[in-house]
Amino acid sequence: MAYIKKHTNDIMGTSFTVEQNIKGKMHKFYVKDLGLDWDKTKYKYRSISKCVAGFLTINSGEGYLCNLFRYEKNKLFNVEIQLPGSDFYVSVLNMKGNKFLHIDKTVVENLTIGDIHSTFPNMADYGHWKSIGSKTWAGLAYGELKDSFENITLVEA
Repeated sequence: MAYIKKHTNDIMGTSFTVEQNIKGKMHKFYVKDLGLDWDKTKYKYRSISKCVAGFLTINSGEGYLCNLFRYEKNKLFNVEIQLPGSDFYVSVLNMKGNKFLHIDKTVVENLTIGDIHSTFPNMADYGHWKSIGSKTWAGLAYGELKDSFENITLVEA
């Protein structure tokens, strides 16, 4: 079960709060819409991940969003990208306790069940996937949310 609350203001635009039942407990995370492109635009990025020795490391490079979320389970903690024509970085993923805290709308709409199992297992919710009719790991993990962001009647803040 997931609940979505829409927030709109003049400065930040539209964002969402998602409350999801994970392993019998409600977990809340925040979704913002930066208008990013999943697989056509290369972004400069920085990420924080855990190396084999257990230390946190900072990685940087250039790549498509669709390739930045393929890590071993519980190893990815933060991803920031540099928007085209800008000199600063913005966060597209922040983790807390191996669960989403902040995530970009484009990212959450495109993560598959396989991505969640492989990289973010603490976000796995079989009840949610069953309720949206997912049958394979290739299915969108938040397929319901993708439609919900656009078509569902949301609670206005």
